[in-house]
Amino acid sequence: MSNDSYKQAAEILKKAKNVLVCLPRVLSTDAISSGVALHLVLSAQGKRVRVIGSDQELPASHGFLPKSGEIATNLANLKKFVISVDLRRAPISELSYDTQDDKLNIYLSPKQGFYQHSDISTSTTQPEFDCAVTLDCQDMDHLGALFEQNTEFFYATPILNIDHSPANEHFGQVNLVDLVATSVSEIVTDLIKRLDPNSVNSDVATALLAGMIAKTKSFQTSTVTPKSLTLASELVAAGARREEIIKNLFQNKSLSVLKLWGRALARLRATEDGRLVWAILNRADFERAGATPASLPGVLDELIINTPDALITAVIYENPEGGVTVLVQTHHSVNGLKIFAAHQPEGTAHSLSWRLNQGGLVDAEAQLRLGLDLLSNK
Repeated sequence: MSNDSYKQAAEILKKAKNVLVCLPRVLSTDAISSGVALHLVLSAQGKRVRVIGSDQELPASHGFLPKSGEIATNLANLKKFVISVDLRRAPISELSYDTQDDKLNIYLSPKQGFYQHSDISTSTTQPEFDCAVTLDCQDMDHLGALFEQNTEFFYATPILNIDHSPANEHFGQVNLVDLVATSVSEIVTDLIKRLDPNSVNSDVATALLAGMIAKTKSFQTSTVTPKSLTLASELVAAGARREEIIKNLFQNKSLSVLKLWGRALARLRATEDGRLVWAILNRADFERAGATPASLPGVLDELIINTPDALITAVIYENPEGGVTVLVQTHHSVNGLKIFAAHQPEGTAHSLSWRLNQGGLVDAEAQLRLGLDLLSNK
């Protein structure tokens, strides 16, 4: 990536006083970690910073990241509901309020005359930010409800788009899209060094290293480069708490999660060439393990680590409430959103999922095989 893109990104953040950092609707450790790092650095520079997601709660395993507890889930608390009263005919003498039966009652006493319905109007203020930073989003739709409910705000606010996916649509006024970076956290590390290299303290380094470790499966993926390893070593030298990261992201697994892993590995299947690997879990598996589908991203990570040659890795599972979901991760050279477009998947090009409107586990397997056939015919 050219230095110009980094210069533009650094310049927009240096000038900004109020920054909104936006996470994708399908949260990733990479996005969460890089968002936390930006929050720490920009706040230390005296800027007002908010980190916001939309469709998911923060995983409990990420609570060790500094400032992670301050990540908001919507823009509602950043807006103000305004009640305006025309005082030209009746200047105000006294104002009071109380709450009764979950209702707010506001009492206005004029000095003279009286107020009418036509004197009262309401409005909602828009959050005021100098710029919005999107992390790990290929397009605006990846922001989910955050974009859907605040479309006007995003069209009126300059956007710094930070991503490493080749499917990124360059929707920002400034686009920091590095296709050879292992993660968004790697890009943000470079950006922060340009903003202020002295700002990378132990907390910032820990957040950035957590994102890189999570995205590269502890530096075991084929996307790892000499640059990423150099940056990781610099973060460790800056005080990144590697043991704390490994403990929280990988080692603190409950017995129920470990049981679910075991059931998934026992149902592991693969095509003859090993390019497609998948596991199947039914409702009984969740019940016997005492686990929920929330544990499945970790199961998928385990499959990826142990099947490094697979282009498509998946878990097919029966939802506790009924129906079947397919959870997929693809090799960095495979755009899963395009291969499986017929199923209207959610997520990113390399981490996606969809739910079957009709059919069961066998039908889901057929969809995966068809995706592999489409990939082979390209």
